[in-house]
Amino acid sequence: MKLKLFERLFTKNLTRIPLIWIDFNYKKYMADGAKGSCMAKIHPIIRDDKYVEETLNNLIDYIRDNYNMDDI
Repeated sequence: MKLKLFERLFTKNLTRIPLIWIDFNYKKYMADGAKGSCMAKIHPIIRDDKYVEETLNNLIDYIRDNYNMDDI
């Protein structure tokens, strides 16, 4: 029952499915620095695409380098 609830909440009843989800861990950023402070979750269909992986890594690095993480 719980799985169905989470599935419905995360997929909006299958009308919208997230392809990419990026989390920023502020505590890890403050403790360890930029490396490993963001985690990208990618839909299984595009997860193994090296271009998508490289582009996301570049995007995350760009955000960390050009924006004040304290404000986020």
